[in-house]
Amino acid sequence: MFQNPLGLLALLAVPVIVGLHLFRRRFRPRVVSALFLWADEDRTPMSGRKRDKLRSSISLACEVLAAILLALVLAGPRGCDGSRGVHLVVCLDGSASMNARGADGRSAQEEGADLVRERVAELPRGSRVSLVASGPRPRVLAGPAAYPEEALAALERWRPTTARHDLAPAVALSLQLAGGGSVLLVTDRYAPDEVPPEVEVAAVGEPLDNVSIASATRAATRVEGTRRERVFVTLASHAASSKTVHATLVDASGAELAAPCDVPLEPGARASLAFDLPDGAPNVEVRVEVLPGGDALAIDDRAFLAPRPPRVVGIACELDEETRAVLGVDGPGEAPLARWLALCDEVVAVPDAAVAHVLLARVRGGGPATWNLVLQPARDAGERKALVGPFLAERRHPLLEGTTFEGIVWSADPALRLAGTPLVAAGNLPLLTEERDGPRRIYALDLDPFQSSLTRSPDWPILLANLVEERRAELPGASATNLVVGASFMWRATLPADDDGAAFVLRGLTQTSGVEARREHPARDVVVFDELDRPGFHRLERRGNLLTNVGVSFQDAAESDLRARSSGRRPAQKNDAVLLAVGSSVLLIVLLGGILALALIDWKAVATASAKSTARSAPDEMRGKREKR
Repeated sequence: MFQNPLGLLALLAVPVIVGLHLFRRRFRPRVVSALFLWADEDRTPMSGRKRDKLRSSISLACEVLAAILLALVLAGPRGCDGSRGVHLVVCLDGSASMNARGADGRSAQEEGADLVRERVAELPRGSRVSLVASGPRPRVLAGPAAYPEEALAALERWRPTTARHDLAPAVALSLQLAGGGSVLLVTDRYAPDEVPPEVEVAAVGEPLDNVSIASATRAATRVEGTRRERVFVTLASHAASSKTVHATLVDASGAELAAPCDVPLEPGARASLAFDLPDGAPNVEVRVEVLPGGDALAIDDRAFLAPRPPRVVGIACELDEETRAVLGVDGPGEAPLARWLALCDEVVAVPDAAVAHVLLARVRGGGPATWNLVLQPARDAGERKALVGPFLAERRHPLLEGTTFEGIVWSADPALRLAGTPLVAAGNLPLLTEERDGPRRIYALDLDPFQSSLTRSPDWPILLANLVEERRAELPGASATNLVVGASFMWRATLPADDDGAAFVLRGLTQTSGVEARREHPARDVVVFDELDRPGFHRLERRGNLLTNVGVSFQDAAESDLRARSSGRRPAQKNDAVLLAVGSSVLLIVLLGGILALALIDWKAVATASAKSTARSAPDEMRGKREKR
């Protein structure tokens, strides 16, 4: 039996080879004075149009056998037992809830893995397996069409840690790999109506009680004028009965950094906690334990919080004192920009506009990376017009986040045309525009602050605060050091022109498996590691030097709610995709080796015949030379 029977057409080469040996050119009779002048190789017959007697030779046998073996290679011989391999495609639910353990101590992930192993063990010879893990972006763990041993090894490494997501993309990818066959979906929620009928559903979950950390943040706050770093934690109960939660705050070595507390939680309730951190606290971890006996899911009982490196924004102002007072950035008897500094954390006033990150002025200025907020026109400008909303605003822009511009009187010069992209406009008249010039941005305002009510509305301090935070996001360093599973980590670097191109490495010891996770990113000014899926502390390094620590925590209340988990089975309406039988690789190697051996034998036979012919002609040549003498 053959995988590709059409490959047997290569056997047509056998009669061609025989024909080449049958039809040889006949030589015309020539009268010569002596035969010793003609060597044997000159009498070797060549191909011609007339059939000659077939002369058996080692060369002919080797060529015929090589053609037969080559045809067998193209046809792909396989076993004759009649069995045909199948393509088993398995879609694995990558949700973190698959790690929840029931009363027997086993998780849905372990139950599902055992089910897949049983299916693989039942596969006939020559079968293949593809494993797909669901997530925000589905991943192929093994395959397409991997060997069963490879699929089982990938199954051992599979750790579901993603937040709540839709299974449809992973199911669709699995159906594509199946090529018209069925797909086995292993999940912990039985919902057969949500997947196509070609999918076999195997749900191995059960409803369980659980308590989770719904959110955990680390932030600097001001308490009585003193800056203090605190940890804020929100606990959520997904249980049918009352629970007592023991919460602790520890460092990397496990030493407690604050006094632990016990929090009673009613069914479905939430509770908030706050811990004060000592100055210069390193990586900290929040741990919760349900008393007594613990809960079902461990991945949401720990939160990992890394320190946030300071990213100070320097601001400068080149406006006169009267204009600053009208804009509300400072007041009588106050230091310049005092009120603006009070709006945001980690902001300082700098006297030199050339080194400022943000500049408030009448004209453009500052350094090549300074962002400008330019007020136009001046008080002695031409005729102005009072405009009343509603105004057209680009609400999706970060600068305008949280603003409404409702009930505002905007005094503008109708003859002034601002350059750049309009962000706020009154009809066809731009009132606030944005220009981008490399790292520099220019925000131009057609505004007379003395005759407008914008500076006295809540939108003005929001706009100033947004400007500072938007500029802070462009500073070198980490955009955030405390992330949740599924988020992306971004690092901004300022690489010199002669940089050696060393890669950025993100590594860390993961909570779920205890195995070090390592990812590399080429040297860029902006480095992004997408979709961090392993909870724990991570280190961003370059050339072995620590750049920053990153804490990744699992915080998804919807996924932590295990009360909707269920079990059930539904067979597929299609059978597994039948594979074309795959030829044995060992047999293929044997056939190719045979062809090579025959080629060597043929070459040796031809070389031996040529040597004998040369030896026979040597005495005749010597005799001819003596007769001439």
